[in-house]
Amino acid sequence: MMSKIKQTIQLGTVQETLLIPLWARAMETSRPDAIIRDPLSAQILEQIDYDFSKLAQAQSTQVGVCLRGVMFDEWVKDFLRQNPSGAVIEVGAGLNTRFERVDNGRANWIEVDLPDAIKLRQQFFGESDHRKILSGSLLDSEWMEQVRTQYSGPFLIVIEAVLMYLTEVEVKQAFALLSKYFAGSLVAFDSLAPMSLKSQDKHDSMRHFSARFQWAIQNVKEIQRWDPSYKVIQVKTFWESPAQHRRRLAPWWIRFLYACPPFRNAYRLALIRLT
Repeated sequence: MMSKIKQTIQLGTVQETLLIPLWARAMETSRPDAIIRDPLSAQILEQIDYDFSKLAQAQSTQVGVCLRGVMFDEWVKDFLRQNPSGAVIEVGAGLNTRFERVDNGRANWIEVDLPDAIKLRQQFFGESDHRKILSGSLLDSEWMEQVRTQYSGPFLIVIEAVLMYLTEVEVKQAFALLSKYFAGSLVAFDSLAPMSLKSQDKHDSMRHFSARFQWAIQNVKEIQRWDPSYKVIQVKTFWESPAQHRRRLAPWWIRFLYACPPFRNAYRLALIRLT
C-alpha cells in the first residue's frame, strides 16, 4: 500500500531526470489509446513532492519516452522468451517499472542506479528472491563483480537514458567494463546523434533541467571500431513504431522532416552483443 506522506526529492542533477519517464508513463496510462499502461507509475507520481507541472507542454518527450519504454520492453521480452531463467540488468533503473510490466516469474532482475536514486527507488520497490536493487554506476566494477558472483546468466543489460549524460571517454570505459565482466551478453541502449546535442537547450523537457547531454555518436555501428568484440545486432528509431503512435510525436511537418535521414537517426535504440 502506498504511503499518504509524499516523498521529498533529493537527487543529483542528472538523477533528477529520472522523474521525466515516471511522469511520461503516468500521463500515458489514462489515455484510451495509451502506448503503455503503467498504473503503478501513476500511483508513485502521486506520492512524490515535486512540481511536475513544468513538463505539461513536453508532448514530444512524453510520447517519445513511452515509445522508448515499449521498444526496450520488446527486446527484454524477446530475451526472456529465449532465456526464461536469464538475468536482466537495468542500469539507471530510476523509478522504472519494467519488472512489473514484463517479468515472466522465472528471470532474475538486478536494478542498478546511483545511491540517491536507489534511496528513492527503495521507497516504492522491494527486493525478492528474483529481484535485487544495487547501488552503483556504469563506471563502478564492484556491483559487476557482485552480480557475476551471484548469477550465471545469460545476461541482458538495459541502459536506458543514461549514456548520453556521460562523456565519450566514460562511455568507452563503461563498455570496456561490461565487456570484461559480461562477455557474451546482450546490451540494449539508446544514443543521440551530434545534431541533437546542439538543440538540447530548446528541448521540450530538458530545458527545465540543469543536466546536459554530453555523448553523441553519428552512427551507432562506429562503436564496433572501439573494440572488435562489440557487435551491433539491431538499431531502431521511433519511425519504425506504429503510425498512430508516430502521429503523436510532433506536428506533421516535423514528422515529415524526421522521416528523412539524417533527422531520422537523431535518436536511436541499439542492441549489441559483447562477444
